[in-house]
Amino acid sequence: MHRIITSVLLGVIAAALPVGAAELNIHLSPESTSIDFTLKATMHTVHGTASLDRADFTIDTESGVATGEAVVVSGSADTDNKKRDKKMHSKVLLSSEHQRIVIRAERIEGSLNLQGASEITLIGTMELLGADHPIRVPMTVIIDGETASVDAAISVPYVEWGLVDPSTFFLKVGKEVPVTVHAEGVTVQSLSSP
Repeated sequence: MHRIITSVLLGVIAAALPVGAAELNIHLSPESTSIDFTLKATMHTVHGTASLDRADFTIDTESGVATGEAVVVSGSADTDNKKRDKKMHSKVLLSSEHQRIVIRAERIEGSLNLQGASEITLIGTMELLGADHPIRVPMTVIIDGETASVDAAISVPYVEWGLVDPSTFFLKVGKEVPVTVHAEGVTVQSLSSP
């Protein structure tokens, strides 16, 4: 009788749990991650890249709570123009003093499916020049078994956040920098059973 009651209680508890709920660890490899940015300027648009140092996140798919961070080496930002890059690093990013740009996760909005495609938004902060700024990063995550691909986009209002506007009398540049991230071969590890 005791076993029957225990089995019934376990069945009720299991039925009450959300289907597919899990705690996931997501790791992005620097070698398989591309970071691209653009900056509109007078008569042309500047294209650049940056390098991921590391990125690890833990996401509770039931509550949406997220932890972890992605770190970009600020000195890796490159627009393929030495003169322009020197100004970017010495006047705008201050790369020698602030060597990291960090995105820290707090939660996600939307449902992260354990398999297939999901449209979610990462909510957190971006540390830039030592100051934290609230951010929302829309992204598409496609999970296939224990690997995934991630595509994310954010527009960084760098002037509003206190960075130097590199515009001159003759050259005017945009006040925001659109950034896109594409990652393949993302490792997805379940830390709890669904």
